[in-house]
Amino acid sequence: KVQILEFNNRAGGRNWSIRGGDSFTELGGLKQTCQFEQGLYLNPGPWRIPYHHRALLDYCRRLNVTLEPFIQLNHNAYMHATRAFGGKPQRFRSIKADFQGGVAELLAKVSQQGRLDEFVTKEDQEILLQALRDWGALDRDYKYNANLGSAEFRGYARDPGGGLMGDPLPSDPIPLQELLRSRMWRYLQSFARYDFQMTLFQPVGGMDMIGKAFAREVGDLIRYNSKVTQIQQNGSGVTVSYVDTASPSAVQQATADWCICTIPLPILSQLPLDVSGPMKNAIDSLPYAASVKVGLQFKRRFWEEDEAIYGGISYTDLPI
Repeated sequence: KVQILEFNNRAGGRNWSIRGGDSFTELGGLKQTCQFEQGLYLNPGPWRIPYHHRALLDYCRRLNVTLEPFIQLNHNAYMHATRAFGGKPQRFRSIKADFQGGVAELLAKVSQQGRLDEFVTKEDQEILLQALRDWGALDRDYKYNANLGSAEFRGYARDPGGGLMGDPLPSDPIPLQELLRSRMWRYLQSFARYDFQMTLFQPVGGMDMIGKAFAREVGDLIRYNSKVTQIQQNGSGVTVSYVDTASPSAVQQATADWCICTIPLPILSQLPLDVSGPMKNAIDSLPYAASVKVGLQFKRRFWEEDEAIYGGISYTDLPI
């Protein structure tokens, strides 16, 4: 027999979605009411499912939760720093291509000067040069500059097409020195982290579709509005004390052989627990990353209409 103690009045825990008309009161007492138009929503908790979360993907399949791709990486997204390039934002693809091109040119130059002979055989250096030319979009002289080859990666000054102005024009790369000092290269690998590698998914209509699907399947096992106040354990099992948030004066208890606890550690650290000293120290000391998520609705989708940015992440150092 299984019993689920859920703090909220809905299924899903921290996995939920906010839509127009929804209200939420924070722990400090601040109440916010969402005024999004119909069809729009914000996922304030988790908002993507990596391809290697196989158990969750299997549950979505079995519970008929329809998924769609989540766009994490967009080469047309912007990267911006107030002190770099005169404050002008740069496309992700340009920063990526120019960084690879600049590094590839430097390494090719070092190889041609014989300074890798101690580490790489002549035969392998020939292969390395071929790889650098391909990876860095270098020309025949192993230089990274403005040409149609580099434009295939960093973008064009005039895109190829038909009509009277159909000939493409290559764009000018950013000098490596400027690119290094801009510090924008530090964002290039964020998309390569294991949890962010494609393919990523999201439920159609909001992340809370997962919680709703589970509620339809096992809703009779969920006790809502249950605030855990203490967790005790001994050789015979686990006892969880909790109160109903509507009438917190009456303490209730649930006993079981095992307890799977998903309470966030900053909250769990405030509860009386029967755990070992090392585990208690870990619960008390583990820091959470500081982050914030803001949902904004605009009169029009200017990032799509004006900038052709469809999904993905843009970066800025502005305090917004």
